[in-house]
Amino acid sequence: MNKIKLSLLFLFSLALGWSQIPKLEKDLKVLDYKIINNDTLKVHWYNAASNNSKPTGAIAFFFGGGWVGGSYTHFQRQALYFSQRGLTTFLFDYRVETRHKTSPIACIKDARTALRFLKKNHLIFNIDPEKIISSGGSAGGHIAAATATLNTVNELTDDLSIDPNPFAMILFNPVFDNGPNGYHGSGAKELIEDDFRCYCKSYNSSNGKWARLFKNNFQDLSPFHNITTQTPPTLVLFGSEDHLVPVETAYEFQEQMKDQGNICQVVIYEGAKHGFFNGVRSKVNDTNASSAKYFFDTLQAADDFLVNFNLLASSADVKDYFE
Repeated sequence: MNKIKLSLLFLFSLALGWSQIPKLEKDLKVLDYKIINNDTLKVHWYNAASNNSKPTGAIAFFFGGGWVGGSYTHFQRQALYFSQRGLTTFLFDYRVETRHKTSPIACIKDARTALRFLKKNHLIFNIDPEKIISSGGSAGGHIAAATATLNTVNELTDDLSIDPNPFAMILFNPVFDNGPNGYHGSGAKELIEDDFRCYCKSYNSSNGKWARLFKNNFQDLSPFHNITTQTPPTLVLFGSEDHLVPVETAYEFQEQMKDQGNICQVVIYEGAKHGFFNGVRSKVNDTNASSAKYFFDTLQAADDFLVNFNLLASSADVKDYFE
């Protein structure tokens, strides 16, 4: 429950020439991980930088985009960074409305398939199936959280004997409360209407394309409502000025986790809006320095979180890995 404030000294140093372009580039490998209804879904991955042949930990990233669109490249810089830190990192594609004419239910199924795929094929990737982290932002944060919570939503073609539950989760402004007071709840109604207006012209739902789906099925589709004693340690990163997801849900999620005896760290970034963690893709200057800092701060928080759980061997300054 930390409040992160901008440091003028840090902003000044960024403006002198920092960027969020990785110093090292690596080739992404690619493989099909699921074929469903004539749709082929791919996973892109970076091998871990390692000096030995021991299985590594792994992190699976799921892009954001409102269950409507998005690209696996969303978390590519984070994935490249963590591969250099010793994790094998995966960028999963999944079905979305614009490309596959599907609903969030398909997104959830694909995320759970993805973690089952990693566990089933852990020898191929040389990863430890007991040390897989699930991560995502916004709607991707929703389905990342679904891997550990939404046990009733599964692809029937999956090997259901494989538990997709990850070792830990790192969630960037996740849409993980899909109940009456969450993402499509009364507190966010006006903003959700504006944000989704272009997507719901042919729908009778008044506050977003998927509002009715979630309202009628939140007990199955909302991670917040499915926390158990088995929900893994979680880091939640939120902006205080998020205009789409009520920030209070982060604290409520944390309380629910604690009530179940689970670990949940929440970090609130003062002044940050939805998607704040994306940073910039050019040289940092006076106008984009705050966005750049959020990128570094969230990446550092994620790194520190993984060090605390011995998924990374030692601490690092994330800025050292960028130009």
